[in-house]
Amino acid sequence: MMRKFTSYIICILFLGTTLSAQVSTKKIENVIISSTQAKRLGNVGPIRTAVIKPVTSKIKKNQSKIEKKVPDNFKWRRNKSKAVHLDKEHQGPDRVLQSAVNKQMGKDIDVITNVQGLGQGSPTDPTGDINKQYYMQAVNVTDVGVYKLDGRLEMSFPMNTIWNPLGASSAGDPIVLFDEVLNKWFITEFTDPANVLIAVSDTNDPLGTYNAYNFATPNFPDYPKYAITPDALVFTSNEEGPGALHQYFIDKAALAAGAAEVAIQRIAIAGPQGSEQGFIVTTPVDWNGTTLPYDNRPITIRLNDSSWDNGPAEDGIEIYTFDIDFADPDNSSVEQTAVVISPFDSYPCSESGAGFQCIPQLNGGGLDGIPEVVMNIPMQRNFGTHESMVFTFVTDATDGNNIAAVRWVELRRSAGADWALYQEGTFGPDDGLERFMSSIAIDEEGNICLGYSVSSDSTFAGLRATGRNVEDPLGEMTFDELIIREGQST
Repeated sequence: MMRKFTSYIICILFLGTTLSAQVSTKKIENVIISSTQAKRLGNVGPIRTAVIKPVTSKIKKNQSKIEKKVPDNFKWRRNKSKAVHLDKEHQGPDRVLQSAVNKQMGKDIDVITNVQGLGQGSPTDPTGDINKQYYMQAVNVTDVGVYKLDGRLEMSFPMNTIWNPLGASSAGDPIVLFDEVLNKWFITEFTDPANVLIAVSDTNDPLGTYNAYNFATPNFPDYPKYAITPDALVFTSNEEGPGALHQYFIDKAALAAGAAEVAIQRIAIAGPQGSEQGFIVTTPVDWNGTTLPYDNRPITIRLNDSSWDNGPAEDGIEIYTFDIDFADPDNSSVEQTAVVISPFDSYPCSESGAGFQCIPQLNGGGLDGIPEVVMNIPMQRNFGTHESMVFTFVTDATDGNNIAAVRWVELRRSAGADWALYQEGTFGPDDGLERFMSSIAIDEEGNICLGYSVSSDSTFAGLRATGRNVEDPLGEMTFDELIIREGQST
């Protein structure tokens, strides 16, 4: 099941030589750890029979913008490249570029369901997850749709149906996750002036009852991203610019049990200085499947570009592993693992201007490509013989001509070993389209599905996908590109 798309698909997909790479691990000193608690607001539902509440009004949303503790969380974000080490910004055409699907291997993604989801206006910020009966989608600000797996809409409702009876209201940026072991839904969004709302289902029924929680953050928690790990619900946000990277770890067992108060640790680590466009956050890694990881410690990741000020000698990925002691924050610690990957240009923007313009579109200003950030949602899965982590981000397929393509990476580790590069590729067919805003999934067999947006100065933005089987040649997507949805307008 592809996750995080307005349209959704089930990819029925039926990695070889190991690539070597440099890996180093160290403990991070001088991290800033603080503690807080999420307060239980109460229990609501069942949603099937609840009184439906309206979405948050535009008047209230506009007022909330005035009340935010940090009204401009993107003040460090620039609309043009500010690379410091120019000799490292463009290092030739992408070395792992795949410009076409090998027609001798070309296979078709079997689309079981493709329906129009919820959402209108911009940004809709679609999010969703799946269990064996339902797909749950959420969009700004904030509607939820619950679908049967054949695409039929079971029910839609504003998320205020959960929050309003408990004295809270929606403000946006929802995230939906399903925990395969607990058999529970986790749905979240922020509220004002600087607060986070979390609802945890009592069962696997997305239209059943929920325990709702609230906690405050020191700054407005924009660009929130979440992941499920064995012991914690992990949350990262953009609060103070790239110089400080913020992670929240929420006691998952207490959340699931409906505790009145739930322990939270907030850990800030130093971020990169002098990145090209000034917007850097870590992205949490979501554990999938029912087999526990070799190591239960939660993980967040980020890019580290050699063209940035104080950047590494070679482009790579920073992996942060957190040892969380909810009972004693002084015992919590952070480990950093650096993995070198093929050179990338993390700022492939050919458009510039207000509103984070980056990717061209027909008859309109540039679209936000979210450069320099690992896209939601990295996935981790234990296969017994090894663990895999897959993630994706946008890069330049050329030597500085700024044609956006999608870099995808699979790291692997065995029990007791560090993460290391297993395979990577940059999917960028030579067809005049730019590819960006990607999402990746790996199933229980090790097959990979990759979805992304496409656009160009002669086409409207649309959605496409490709994939590969576990036995296919390393570094290649082997399924013919699937057109999920053609763009219809600017």
